[in-house]
Amino acid sequence: MENAFQRVRDELERMGRTVGSCPFRTNYHIMPPVGWLNDPNGLCQFRGVFHAYFQYSPLNVHGGGGYWGHCVSSDLLCWEYREPVLAADTPEDRSGVYSGSALVETDRMYLFYTGNVKLPGDYDYIDAGRISTQLLVESGDGQQMSSKEKILGTEDYPADITEHVRDPKVWSEDGHYYMVLGARARRWEDGIRRDKGGILLYCSEDKKHWKLYREIVPQKAFGYMWECPDIFTLSGKKVLSFCPQGLARGEERFQNIYQSGYCLAKPGETLEEALCDSPEDTFREWDMGFDFYAPQTFEAEDGRRILIGWAGVPDTEDVHKNLSVKNGWQHCLTLPGELTLRDGKIFRTPVRELDKLPWQKGIAQENRYHWEDHAVRLFLSEIGGEKREVIIGSRKNGLIIRSEGNKTEISFLDETGKKALCGGGRGRRIGRTRGMVESLLILVDSSIAEIFVNGGESVFTTRIYLEKAERDMELCRSGKYKLEVV
Repeated sequence: MENAFQRVRDELERMGRTVGSCPFRTNYHIMPPVGWLNDPNGLCQFRGVFHAYFQYSPLNVHGGGGYWGHCVSSDLLCWEYREPVLAADTPEDRSGVYSGSALVETDRMYLFYTGNVKLPGDYDYIDAGRISTQLLVESGDGQQMSSKEKILGTEDYPADITEHVRDPKVWSEDGHYYMVLGARARRWEDGIRRDKGGILLYCSEDKKHWKLYREIVPQKAFGYMWECPDIFTLSGKKVLSFCPQGLARGEERFQNIYQSGYCLAKPGETLEEALCDSPEDTFREWDMGFDFYAPQTFEAEDGRRILIGWAGVPDTEDVHKNLSVKNGWQHCLTLPGELTLRDGKIFRTPVRELDKLPWQKGIAQENRYHWEDHAVRLFLSEIGGEKREVIIGSRKNGLIIRSEGNKTEISFLDETGKKALCGGGRGRRIGRTRGMVESLLILVDSSIAEIFVNGGESVFTTRIYLEKAERDMELCRSGKYKLEVV
């Protein structure tokens, strides 16, 4: 393992200056020190300190797995990077240390993750050629890990489940431990493969010996694979968060190649009952922007349920380019968000720690404001469904945020439909709220913009790559607004 970590140190030394000078590095978002980042893993608060692990490919800016990166924070906004904690160095994870979660008990942290193996040969890697193993490591400080221990393997999965089983999320409840895994159930129809996504629930008394508790695959397919499942309780309601792959794209729904969302159990209903037919009617998307996937939640020591997602989507490099690649790094995580349940819908707002930053009033000149290195917070209120428009950058090369009625749109398209260079190929995304749009909170941190509509009822996340000289913000010409920078 030491050799694997030394390669990371060498790459940091080689590329550190190039990465550090990149104009797209953010101030308050987790980024890879070098190379590629994707799914957040093992999110937790341990002995008062927040820990965020993440899928990390320091040796390849285009990904490929291999490590769990690690950073810590006291306030969820300012992150200190530590060395990676896991590397692909055992027979069970030699093709990648995939996603997983953390369970904290007193002075011990338990990290569960999927070890991935892809055998060389002519395989479909669905029914053959792939081995998914669930592994456990322990830590007393969040950095130094015990030896890896296998807790589940292919022999423990149901016969109708393919070799795509991954992303364990573990929690304790009523004196037992539970693990939810994303899965792909095997199904053929008229000789055509039509697999169905679902989840596997396991139960344990000691965190190491697990038995299958439930297999939940809806009768009607809702995607062919469910990734990154997360089960938690919010205001007394059970929530299943997951990422279904293979949904048909719509005009205002399922607009990305892969989706992230959640389902709520109705009063008196179990999650199994809620999902038995199809979650299509009850599934709500976490984010309506271009760049959001693989979210994970955790409970902070003060009782808040906090969500962090990957500000990216798999398999989009040919469509949504990230212009930081030329500087040796790619992707970041979203700003941590607090979750609240209101009227049967989950609202996501930036963590309250954001308010404690030393914000200063931004002064707009003729409804325009220029910034370079700052993070910007713009709050528009009392909209009442009237038309509003904010431009980040310019009409020729920028992101346009529009709202009218109950509709919000973010767009990198100009009047002719040409895509802005700063969008890297991104086009338009649309979302709606139940009532009229009343408020917009827009946060821009260098190369990421996050827009919260009506107090987080709808959220849009997107990367935006403006050079420092292009970082202008054009405000709407009517209505109340508050502009701040830090």
